[in-house]
Amino acid sequence: MLGVKRAKCLDSRFRFGRVLNLESPVTLADKLSWIELNTDQTLAARCTDKYAVREYVSKKGLADILVPLCGGPWLSVSEIDIEALPNQFVLKATHGCEMNYICKDKSQLDRVALMEKAALWLESDYARACVEPHYKLIPHRLYAEEFVGGLDDTVDYKFHCFNGEPAFILTCSERETFLRLNLYDLDWRPLSGLQGSMVGNGSVAKPSTLSGMIEAAKKLSADFDFVRVDFYEKEGRIFFGELTFSPACGILPYYTDAFIEEWGSRLRVEGLDY
Repeated sequence: MLGVKRAKCLDSRFRFGRVLNLESPVTLADKLSWIELNTDQTLAARCTDKYAVREYVSKKGLADILVPLCGGPWLSVSEIDIEALPNQFVLKATHGCEMNYICKDKSQLDRVALMEKAALWLESDYARACVEPHYKLIPHRLYAEEFVGGLDDTVDYKFHCFNGEPAFILTCSERETFLRLNLYDLDWRPLSGLQGSMVGNGSVAKPSTLSGMIEAAKKLSADFDFVRVDFYEKEGRIFFGELTFSPACGILPYYTDAFIEEWGSRLRVEGLDY
């Protein structure tokens, strides 16, 4: 574990420019990294698994917000029958980030290229590459969901939840041009605290299902000190995205130092002295 701890600190410093304090955690980045390296990550890993989390969401009484499946899970690309999938679908891997492919028209699909890409996903060691050891507990699989919207017209609502309570919302939009980030409180008032080139210049419209998202986020975060709960909204309906326990490797480089220090002080973690 000392090797992983050292690797985590080096990765944070040299890749993200942020110094971690894992001996006496203070900031939100410190505490998220401490949680991952010092606590039982069995449930977190199961809920990070993009396929296995569906059972968790269902047991919380929220099966109606899951995007419908249309295939999988598959352990190898040889198991995938493209012909059996609908004309539009999303192929995803269970065990990492940025491992998904949106097919809007199967007649235009380069099937060989997609299978090569998916095979690389299965072979990838995300836990090692990004120093996020809880990913080691996730089996490498593929699955397909129905297509409910493209990157160009979908806003990702990311609810950051502390000790079972949603605290603030990060939105991700304009993905097909240049990803833009905006930050809001639970009453949809803009918050300061973002930094970097992705900070949005304009505003994002308040989702019509905001209250429903907040209630769902409470249910899905109740078992954890910290988790980010992601949703989408389509035609007045909430769709579940994922649960994330270490956003941006837990380092949160798109937040200012002052912001992660403020929210780090609000997060209570069992096992840490205050």
